[in-house]
Amino acid sequence: MGLLQSACETYDCMKHKIGEYESSGDDTNKRILEPLAPISHALARAQIEIVLDAHGKFYSAKDLGKDAPKIIIPVTEESASRTSKPCAHPLCDRLDYIAPYDTQKHTLYLKLLEDWTQSAYAHPKLPLILQYVRSGTILQDLSRIEVIHLQENGKPKDEKLIVRWNVLNSDPNETGECWSDKKLMESFIQYYASVRQAMSSSVCMISGKTEPTTELHPKGIVAASGNAKLISSNDDKGFTYLGRFQNAQQAATISYTASQKAHNALRWLVANQGVIWGGRTFLCWNPQGNPLPKPTDSPMIRKKSNTLPDPTAYKDALKKSLMGWKQNLRTADEAVIVAFDAATTGRLSVTYFNKLIASDFLERLYRWEETCCWENGIFGIQSPTLFQIINWAFGSPRNGKPDLDPKFLRQQMQRLMACRIDGSLFPTNIERALVEQASNLVIYLNEQKKNSKANPFWDLLFTACAVIRKYRFDHFKEDWNMMDETNIQRDKLEKNRSFLFGRLLAIAEIVERSAYGSNETREPNAMRFQKRFSLRPMSVWRTLEERLLPYYSKLSPGLRNHYRNLCAEIVEQLLECEEDLDRKLEDVYLLGYYTQRVRRSEKHDATDENIDSTDKS
Repeated sequence: MGLLQSACETYDCMKHKIGEYESSGDDTNKRILEPLAPISHALARAQIEIVLDAHGKFYSAKDLGKDAPKIIIPVTEESASRTSKPCAHPLCDRLDYIAPYDTQKHTLYLKLLEDWTQSAYAHPKLPLILQYVRSGTILQDLSRIEVIHLQENGKPKDEKLIVRWNVLNSDPNETGECWSDKKLMESFIQYYASVRQAMSSSVCMISGKTEPTTELHPKGIVAASGNAKLISSNDDKGFTYLGRFQNAQQAATISYTASQKAHNALRWLVANQGVIWGGRTFLCWNPQGNPLPKPTDSPMIRKKSNTLPDPTAYKDALKKSLMGWKQNLRTADEAVIVAFDAATTGRLSVTYFNKLIASDFLERLYRWEETCCWENGIFGIQSPTLFQIINWAFGSPRNGKPDLDPKFLRQQMQRLMACRIDGSLFPTNIERALVEQASNLVIYLNEQKKNSKANPFWDLLFTACAVIRKYRFDHFKEDWNMMDETNIQRDKLEKNRSFLFGRLLAIAEIVERSAYGSNETREPNAMRFQKRFSLRPMSVWRTLEERLLPYYSKLSPGLRNHYRNLCAEIVEQLLECEEDLDRKLEDVYLLGYYTQRVRRSEKHDATDENIDSTDKS
């Protein structure tokens, strides 16, 4: 089943949400959600509300402002996709259609409203609104109470302001707001269905039923992409379908009902659940309405922790989070993941689509979070977000903010999202870029000094270590467990040349920082030589070792002996590796550097608070 079929299924499952105006969050962070529009209806942002009394006379009006929440308005097949050509909506429309100064537009509006009012499906509010519109006093009434301002020629300064109607009545059980009156919505649905009965029918490629078809499909599925359409066949001179078909019907036949259901459901989902990265919209949902995590975010919530990092506890928390998402899912429930992008203002493309069992989707997120993770200070063990990975791999943070081209960001975000959901191997070029960035940590030490609120040094190092661990697991089936002190893990670490050199680099930095105290702001030699060290480790280590001599003399005898013995032990292990010790280091040297830099596991390292005064907070 494809995207549009899934959207139609969602619409049918969410019928109880049609026409409902809801909000999310508490009073301080309240967010008004967009409603699910019925068939033959769309969403629009009205700027003016006109209130009529029970006799169809002007009662009051108010300016709603530019940021008023969107409302549901009835639309025809043509008006839902209108552009510059005049085409009226049946009820709520712009001033240039409702006011009589533009004869062509006003005539179109009156004709629609009259036909609906005179049909067998009319609603009691329609004659009152029609009576007021025919009076032609709308501009004068609004100008008199200063809701709008008229120019010298009598036209409004902004004629594109949309009007919504509120009709007062004596029945307290009925709402006067036309945009929330479900009886009025049903009235137009039935009326417009009767109008379309005479239209030609064909087999719908979405529903499989023989129904009246349409070639005009709604626009604005993704608000950020303007009027871009998902389905369009109005280009009969270009390359939309010519070369394969003689006309649009041969390419695809879609019923009006299925098109309305699919587009209204997608618009509702994107507005309330979609996330935008670099101008591309990412969406994940379950057609039955059960909650699912966003495809680009972690399913776990970041929480500060006062306990030491514990890989077992992290996995247990992951499993608990996974079961929390699964508890409302049935065996056959599905997850639909899609990405939308618009290269132009007229065409909306689907750049990614996948549909799988919801439990499998959650399991894949779990496997990603389990393998792409590392210790992150006060948050304990966690997985970096996809944005963090891309930002640190290809961006240059300035004042703690990312500096990435949106086009590049959206491409890489989709690439990583697909890797995460499809279970493919982690991209090599992203891992290499992160290792390269993390091999120049001195740059981010300087950035950290300029902006005390930002902590790019540790953010980059944490992200790089998590990605290295993921990359090693995917490509080489290596599991670099954090702070694991089992004999198997120790044996692996003590035989890895790059990991051992990473520990040496961290010790060189710690010794120098411990010697000159916490008030010193200069960069340690280890950081300034890091890039060279990663390329020629043994040669650079000899230089660093010589430069450490004056700093050793400033340490207490206990610390001095501890670090000298530790360096000697690591060098002895290196000499047993039987490798070219001066060749370029592998990526795991950063794991060794990080592990030694924040090491808490060794019993003889009990003076850690005196060793590293720059440890992260």
